[in-house]
Amino acid sequence: MFDKVIKKINFYFFNIGLFSFLFLWDLKFQAIQLRFLILLPLIFMLFDKKVYNIKNNFIIFITPLLITIHLLIISYLENYLLNKRDIFGILFLFTIFFITIYNSDNFKKSLSVVIDTFTIFFSIIYIAYLFYSKSGVSPDCYDGWFFRTKFIFVENSHFALISIPIINYYTYFFCRLKKIEIKYLTKFIFFIIFLVISYINFSTTFLVGLIVTQLYFIIKNYHDKKIIIISLIYILISSLTISNYKQCSMRSIDSIKHISEMLKFKNLIINETYEHKVEKFLNKQSQLGEDKIALSLSVEVFIVSLEITLKSIIQDPFGVGFNKYHVAHERYIDQIIKLNSSIKKNNIYDGSTNLSKISTEFGVFGIAMILIFAFSCLYRKNLNEHDYFIISLISLQFLRGVGYFNAGLLMFFIIFFYKINNINKNN
Repeated sequence: MFDKVIKKINFYFFNIGLFSFLFLWDLKFQAIQLRFLILLPLIFMLFDKKVYNIKNNFIIFITPLLITIHLLIISYLENYLLNKRDIFGILFLFTIFFITIYNSDNFKKSLSVVIDTFTIFFSIIYIAYLFYSKSGVSPDCYDGWFFRTKFIFVENSHFALISIPIINYYTYFFCRLKKIEIKYLTKFIFFIIFLVISYINFSTTFLVGLIVTQLYFIIKNYHDKKIIIISLIYILISSLTISNYKQCSMRSIDSIKHISEMLKFKNLIINETYEHKVEKFLNKQSQLGEDKIALSLSVEVFIVSLEITLKSIIQDPFGVGFNKYHVAHERYIDQIIKLNSSIKKNNIYDGSTNLSKISTEFGVFGIAMILIFAFSCLYRKNLNEHDYFIISLISLQFLRGVGYFNAGLLMFFIIFFYKINNINKNN
């Protein structure tokens, strides 16, 4: 009886923690950060006998232990000391692994609960705030509504990291139903409201991310006409929006040509000193006049972070250690030609994408992990709405990263690979 009570209480506490870790990570009140509510389940987990099973705990902690050993070896070889941020990061890493694996059996149920709860309450609060604050809707890829109001999320692209997985979750869920039953009617209505809110607060991350994830939907569900039609509608609307908003096109389609020219030029002067590179680049820009290479700040930060990763992998093939991206940034940022010198101060700790962060910090091991994730997404069968949510969330953070401990990335990475391991065992 006591065990059942503890498990039930833990389930509710885990839901609160998951909700905060996944949706409220941008909310900070001085030293208080709501994402740390993920630690709540620990209180009641300590009363469960299963927690004290040494063999099970050792299995849970193998991965974070290897990550810690990797960090210690790299820090010793590179001769740098671990600071408070590193120690806290490692402790949080172990804790998230422990909480996630412990609650893995009920994870899908908890995920459904928090997604439904967030969608309903966010939609209601957003409409109320929009009405009473008189902030007004401002469709813009640069200076969006969330950026101006700081309502739950500090910018539109942060909201996109959450809104796209939710849209994909509900899209698949409702497409699989033959008809929408009365018990799902409330959920459907709030999904439509949330979908509209998400679109009117679009960002480049949202539009490009929705296109990419819907293409994945089509690949995995090419036999389902309903899903294909809905996905094509999403793709068409997103594509038209990009082409009709200058800020969006500058950060996506229009930037391709300039990125290509920039990389081509850098490749021609690859063997020259940094000073000569800068001099030649400035001369080239002067010669081009109005046709000179121009990139938006966010696009250039993305490209520069990938250049840092490339240099780091060549020089440090085994990485610079967990949560130590800033070491590579400091080491290589002054070796890279930049259109805007101010980007030297941007995304120092996390890069602009977790694709860059993971590859830089873990080197060839990080690249292997990303490739395993990509191949697993392509070859896995019988996916459900929870899988699409998880895959969307992880994939989007390869496009627009905010670190391991924000937007639920670490937790969903653990669940994704834990599930793969269980599938392999069952087969």
